[in-house]
Amino acid sequence: MVIETTNAKFLIESDQSNDGFVLIYSNSSDELQRFFGSLNIHSDSNDNFPFKVCASKDEFANALIIMVKEIDYSDSTFQSN
Repeated sequence: MVIETTNAKFLIESDQSNDGFVLIYSNSSDELQRFFGSLNIHSDSNDNFPFKVCASKDEFANALIIMVKEIDYSDSTFQSN
């Protein structure tokens, strides 16, 4: 799954070696630090997403809640019918 915010892009994948965990890749180490500050951020060889963190599904869910709370609906380009 790919999530794009104003400040970063995130690629989320299941961690095949760790049940109950996800790998979150990003193009912004600052945004990973902001959402997952207590976890270690690692460099990755992926050019589009050079930073990654391994988080539990609960930690990822908490980060998603923060992302949703930060949505600015006043700048929406979608129109309702």
